[in-house]
Amino acid sequence: MPIIGRNTPQTLRRQLLTFLLLSIAFLSIVSSFVGAWIGSTQSHSMLVNNSLQIAENLAERSVLSLITGSQTNAEEATSQVLGFSDIIGVAILDEKLIPLLIKGSLEFEPDRYISLKDNSSPQLADVDSVSWRIFAPVYFPDIYEGEDQFEMEAVEPKIMGYVIINVSKESLITLSDNLLTYNILISLIITATMGVLMNLGIGRLTQPIFNLSRSMKQARASGEHTFVRVEGAKEIQQMAESYNGMMKALEKQEDELIGMNASLESEVEIRTKELVQARDAALVAARTKSEFLANISHELKTPLQAVMGYIELVKEELECEAMDQQVEDLEQAMKSSLRLLALIGSILDLAQSESGKMEMNPQKTSLLEVISDLNTIVKPLTVENNNQLIIPPSLVDIIFVVDREKVMHVLLNLLSNACKFTSNGTIKLTFKQTNEALKLSVSDTGIGISRDQHKLIFDEFRQVDGSIKRQYGGTGLGLAISKRFAQMMGGNISIVSSLGNGACFTLSLPLKPSMNLIVEDKQTL
Repeated sequence: MPIIGRNTPQTLRRQLLTFLLLSIAFLSIVSSFVGAWIGSTQSHSMLVNNSLQIAENLAERSVLSLITGSQTNAEEATSQVLGFSDIIGVAILDEKLIPLLIKGSLEFEPDRYISLKDNSSPQLADVDSVSWRIFAPVYFPDIYEGEDQFEMEAVEPKIMGYVIINVSKESLITLSDNLLTYNILISLIITATMGVLMNLGIGRLTQPIFNLSRSMKQARASGEHTFVRVEGAKEIQQMAESYNGMMKALEKQEDELIGMNASLESEVEIRTKELVQARDAALVAARTKSEFLANISHELKTPLQAVMGYIELVKEELECEAMDQQVEDLEQAMKSSLRLLALIGSILDLAQSESGKMEMNPQKTSLLEVISDLNTIVKPLTVENNNQLIIPPSLVDIIFVVDREKVMHVLLNLLSNACKFTSNGTIKLTFKQTNEALKLSVSDTGIGISRDQHKLIFDEFRQVDGSIKRQYGGTGLGLAISKRFAQMMGGNISIVSSLGNGACFTLSLPLKPSMNLIVEDKQTL
């Protein structure tokens, strides 16, 4: 399954080429900046040294102008200095920093140079963004003292004034910009050339990997076992050999699977025929069982009803002759007959529901009438185990379309079970209406049912366990038939219970718009 939002991966060739080109470009650009910075630094140092030398030469030429105080001599001394392209201004000052001559572009501020008066050599005095100023002292020519030339000693030179030259940075800035531009252009040319060469070289190196990848893609798309040519570097050859070996193994496995599939298909066909025959036999057996149970139930009910009729006749005659002991025995026989008749009826209902011969008889039914009839029938059953039946009062009646007899059968079964498994307790019948269903609940405070038995109690001839069956009796058909009836009416029966905490069975019946549901006011029960 494709991953949404995932970018398509690049080829190995493109990734290698991109990495190498970026690396070369980065190194070239860094080298360009470093080279430009080194060249600019060296040029700056050279220009400063030249400017210091020019200032020293100007100081030597300015001695005469300072001695005479002549501006004409000062003009002659500065004319040659201004001939240099980088010198844009000069100044000759006396020892008190009073200008004798200022020529060219130079703004003189004495306060900046007072601290430099004691320096004995030219100094870089001031720097701004476009130029710098060189400040140099002007000394009187060397003087010697003594009686003869062998005994003369040099006298400490005397400062007569100062000179200032203003040196422009324009040429240095232009040189730095040109160095950076040329270096970057050279780097780009080198990067492009290396890119072309590396593209050819990486193409030759990655072509075997590309061929292997293309063969794998074709094999995946077509399902065929394609092989690749073993070529390229040692590692790539090993990959190609492994791929070819895998293709051979897959081809062999596919042949084996084809053979196994053919045999499996024949085996499945045989087993399918056997299962169809078994299913048909099971259906016939189930139909035969249902028909047999239905027929045998009818055959058992007829003589049993005749026996019950004779018991009733004999009982009446004995009652007339006041033979109470015999009458009591006949009453026990009548109770046993009734239990047997009920069992036969349950088996008949089960057989009819399984065979599909059970007919539905939907009719308009009053919920309050159903509850009233249940109250009348169940009241005597609650007395046997000293139980109390509680039916909450209701001021409304619900008229709904349903098979009334089957609803009565299900509810009577649930109530009789609650009476049977509860002693000295409470049995409660409630109902709740929703937009889609009518829910009738029967709850008790009896022995309860463990959770692992909730599904089993709805099976035919199944009760909770052997001990309960021996203590309480029963056939295990009541809940199975009740659930079948509920499902035939489009509903279901659910249970909520735990061992020792009673049980609550809920019959849910659907309320469809076609049923013409009616709610009426009525008196409470």
